[in-house]
Amino acid sequence: MRTCARLIAAAAAVWLGVAVAPAHALTVSSSRCLTRASDFQPAPKTGRRYVVAAIGDSITDQRIGGGRYMAELQARCPDSRFDAYGVGGQQTSHMRWRFRQDVFGVGTTAAKPSYTHVIVFGGINDLAARHITPRALAEIEGNLAKMYGMAAARGLEVIAVALPPWGQSKFGKRPKAKATAVLNEWLSARAQTGQVDALVDVGADLACGSAMNLCPKYRKFPSDHVHWNAAGHRVLARHLFSQVFSDCR
Repeated sequence: MRTCARLIAAAAAVWLGVAVAPAHALTVSSSRCLTRASDFQPAPKTGRRYVVAAIGDSITDQRIGGGRYMAELQARCPDSRFDAYGVGGQQTSHMRWRFRQDVFGVGTTAAKPSYTHVIVFGGINDLAARHITPRALAEIEGNLAKMYGMAAARGLEVIAVALPPWGQSKFGKRPKAKATAVLNEWLSARAQTGQVDALVDVGADLACGSAMNLCPKYRKFPSDHVHWNAAGHRVLARHLFSQVFSDCR
């Protein structure tokens, strides 16, 4: 057993960077000792490294306090990468226009990473600013579908985020709430047919008594029915992590 102890001590010293002689002693095998120098090597990292882009509006815009859900994912997955491309106030037409530039660097000199996934989260500004008509809904769906298609064509997995409660009742118009439900039904169908790889819906968690209203405990400000505080962002991060990125590193 002394031979075993010497081998263990020598192997540990090599792993810690301490000079030991003779070095060839580490290659000696003994029927009395199963410990080898290789047993002291650090275990390889497991899990997948994700490289993720998120296209969105103010909820994703880190310059104005959004995008905290991406920062939360980065903290959970330190060896992965999560880039937020959010612009406050933008509609899906604006997101579609800048999609190739932000995600793939088309038309710019910016070096972009090879993203594995893209999160597409938009539509609230469209509904809030526009008169709701079948044509308007078709345009929103078309803009989202174009972004999904551009990502899929380049081999990225697409994660769609359903429209959360955003205070439709403040407008006092039923068409806003109905249009939100229609868009979410359309998104669900895209997931069922494989046009998006995952659909993340946080509506049930963020609603408070009514599917139209953002619960006060998740609001950035008491009177703000659209923007989330840190707790609201953690809800989305938790869903994204559990549904898509739970094997990250």
